[in-house]
Amino acid sequence: MLDSTVLLLRIAATWPLPGLGLLALPEGATPRLVSYPLHTPLAVAAVLPNGRTHRGQATVEEIARTVSVERGLLLDFSPVLIEQLAAGTEIWLLEEAAGPFGLEP
Repeated sequence: MLDSTVLLLRIAATWPLPGLGLLALPEGATPRLVSYPLHTPLAVAAVLPNGRTHRGQATVEEIARTVSVERGLLLDFSPVLIEQLAAGTEIWLLEEAAGPFGLEP
């Protein structure tokens, strides 16, 4: 069972960014992400369309399209899981990472 009630986004599409992670493009508006500064690290859970849940890390990113600018997430999960993060996967907030740069020392 997921211990969060904050849905950050539902994945519409993903783009692998070699050496960085997987950029998750949102299915719709992402009002929860607007309140975070860019590059804020977050502890998240991915809930796959089949209901399986996996924990990982993400950072808040800005995605500029031709007409609009929106927020998405750069995801850091195991390479095996990255291949399973399909459209419809939900990304839920678990907690904000701690420390001055968002990471524990």
